[in-house]
Amino acid sequence: MKILVIFTGGTIGSTVSGEYISTDGNKPYVILEKYNRTYPNSIEWVTDSPYTILSENVTCKTYGKLFESIKEGLKGGFDGIIITHGSDTLQYSAAFLSMIKDTWQIPIMLVSSNYVLEDERANGMENFRCAVDFIQHRRGQGVFVPYANRDEECKIHWGFRLMDHIPYSDYLFSMNNGCYGFYRGNEYYEGPDKDLKIPDVFDFVPKNLGEGTGILRLDVCPGMKYPMDLDDVKVILLQAYHGGTICVESKEFVTFIAKAKSMNIPVWLVGANKGTEYDSCKVYKDLDVIVLPEISPVYAYIRLWLANLN
Repeated sequence: MKILVIFTGGTIGSTVSGEYISTDGNKPYVILEKYNRTYPNSIEWVTDSPYTILSENVTCKTYGKLFESIKEGLKGGFDGIIITHGSDTLQYSAAFLSMIKDTWQIPIMLVSSNYVLEDERANGMENFRCAVDFIQHRRGQGVFVPYANRDEECKIHWGFRLMDHIPYSDYLFSMNNGCYGFYRGNEYYEGPDKDLKIPDVFDFVPKNLGEGTGILRLDVCPGMKYPMDLDDVKVILLQAYHGGTICVESKEFVTFIAKAKSMNIPVWLVGANKGTEYDSCKVYKDLDVIVLPEISPVYAYIRLWLANLN
């Protein structure tokens, strides 16, 4: 068994220093040492570290560096790849990697920790253990995220199904609280999302990625102020209320949409549900607001970015 571990930083590779958490160049290898002590094995570990940052500092350029490491790894005859990653932007990196065709050859597992590894509350070792087991037993191909919420079993999430974190919470969920599979102790069980297929993938290698995506993403709120300076905006992504609605009676919203239309900026809406719709949803078509299918806002954001790279 041969596994490539790509260290990128994040809490799982950090140390508490005074009042702050910061990355530690030597810390990433601690998880391998702990795993080898706890679970004696004959795995051939190969490591790489294209960068070491806290994940909130991830940019599109960072994705380019990460993908280059993975691309090289795919040539190395590995049974799987584990990427240690911070949890803040874990969903976005997982969605990005899921959409590149090359990453569907072997299991690629993004592993994070809610606390530094020395903290008894940390789930990093459990997440890492499940990632290794998943690879060893060849349970799937593609991009996955193993993650154990506190007092829950470790779930294996599809990389393209993850939702944003709820503020002030380190819990991680997929759409409709589904998962590809889950562990109870050492036993693995298939989840309700096992046979889901990603809507589409890109058959290209992203190159020369800049710092930003050119996407303006807005979560709608009552009485909110809409930006009118749309220079350099390529796409607008609105996230609806849970009922798939937004306030279409707001004069400011209508002006905002008209401004975007005059500048040929497409406006997409994520979060609209299938089935019964509210009266306010009738206006979307009149305003040229494009309603996306039922996908996570994270997936929608990365999908629109990749679609507008060229």
